[in-house]
Amino acid sequence: MGAKGNTTKAAAKWDLVLKRTFKAPRHLVFAAWVDARRFGAWWGPRGFSNRIHKFDARPGGEIRLDMCGPEGSVYPMSGSFREIVVPERIVLATAALDGAGKPLFEVLNTAQFADHPEGTELTLTLRVGKTTESAGQYLKGMKEGWTMSLERLEELLGGGTGGGGGEPGADDRQFAVSRVFEAPRELVWEAMTDPRHVAKWWGPRGFTTKIEEMDVRQGGAWIHVMRGPDGTEYPNRSVFTEVQRLERIAYSHGGGRKNAPDDVHFTATWSFDALAENRTRLTVRMQFATAADKAKIVSEYGAIEGAKQTLERLSELLPLINAHPDYVITRIFDARRDSVFSAWTDAAQVAKWFGPKGCTVRVARFEAKPGGMAHLCMRMPDGREMWGKWVFREIAAPERIVYVNCFSDEKGGLTKHPMNPTWPLELLTTVTLEDLVERTRLTLRWSPLHPTEDEQRTFDLGHGSMSMGWTGTLEQLDRHLSGRR
Repeated sequence: MGAKGNTTKAAAKWDLVLKRTFKAPRHLVFAAWVDARRFGAWWGPRGFSNRIHKFDARPGGEIRLDMCGPEGSVYPMSGSFREIVVPERIVLATAALDGAGKPLFEVLNTAQFADHPEGTELTLTLRVGKTTESAGQYLKGMKEGWTMSLERLEELLGGGTGGGGGEPGADDRQFAVSRVFEAPRELVWEAMTDPRHVAKWWGPRGFTTKIEEMDVRQGGAWIHVMRGPDGTEYPNRSVFTEVQRLERIAYSHGGGRKNAPDDVHFTATWSFDALAENRTRLTVRMQFATAADKAKIVSEYGAIEGAKQTLERLSELLPLINAHPDYVITRIFDARRDSVFSAWTDAAQVAKWFGPKGCTVRVARFEAKPGGMAHLCMRMPDGREMWGKWVFREIAAPERIVYVNCFSDEKGGLTKHPMNPTWPLELLTTVTLEDLVERTRLTLRWSPLHPTEDEQRTFDLGHGSMSMGWTGTLEQLDRHLSGRR
């Protein structure tokens, strides 16, 4: 059945004007529109790719390509460049084609590029021309499709070589990688700053990461060891130089291969941009002292591809964070916050209230400082003894205590749960104290570290028994704080 053309007035209802600011110089944004390779990397909605058959970026030059959908569908497009004014303005006429190669609808795309304090402001004006009866189903999604296309363009400008690697005039001492996540900014921030989560996704595919310390505050240290698929270890030490919650993190980094010179030095920034509909754009930028330093890290360590794989792993983790909730219990004590804090950090006091009801506690060692260890023996009413160990990660008086908790032995080793072999080997314990004037709200959070699937399942199913145990323990703390026996 033949398609009937509509009037320009009827087609005008689909017209759009979109604006977007890119953190890139104007000549780079402009180049992404007139270079076939770059154009094909961002044109079309997320998940689409392009087969470019002809791309003649000059006034009167022709463009022909096939947009390939993620499910295999092909959407042919033709067009021509009407105007090119470097680096200010591009006018491109395009037509979406049907299976017979006839236009479904035509669009005049005008892109204007202006300098902006943060980079480049793009104003995109879309004027729909001739349409057919079947064009509406496509035009309804034009705004969403262009929004995703511009997001992909932003990722292209910030990703790959970003600030170097051959881009005209780019800074050859840095590169950046960007990705948009289908998650709210708060969740992405949590996944990037909570060591329990970071250990699960940090590093390229095949790598594991052991975090010894991650103190996300200005001046705080981040110490971790990455282990590659071949067993090579890469010790890393960073210091956070800037932390703006939900917006930006910066740190200086040093590291390299184990038993080799410490030859990897750079500064890094993470920028978090909240997008519509609970989406977040993360941009990771790394700055090196010299172009040679950057070239070495890119060639020897595969830094750019590694960064991309790392963010892919983060995107895979984000949907799972809420799938395995932490165990959380809260209680309000009729005691001042400093008193509650002391009850958790003073060995003599811990021995009076900690542990299951009816047990007695002997403290063999207690060093309440970052990196310090507490070594406890709990004697049950039936005479059995169980050893436990805390390794403190953070002591922030009088607000917060973080430590890794595990079962132990007389020598201070790491052992499995004596009655449940699939219980997580290590648990991260976070105690937060909120000042309520003469009272204190305590929030205790428990989560497994590096659990196997069986250990995670056991933890998920054990929240009820955890509540019974911790409720009794906190009741004993309440009695201790109030002076009751």
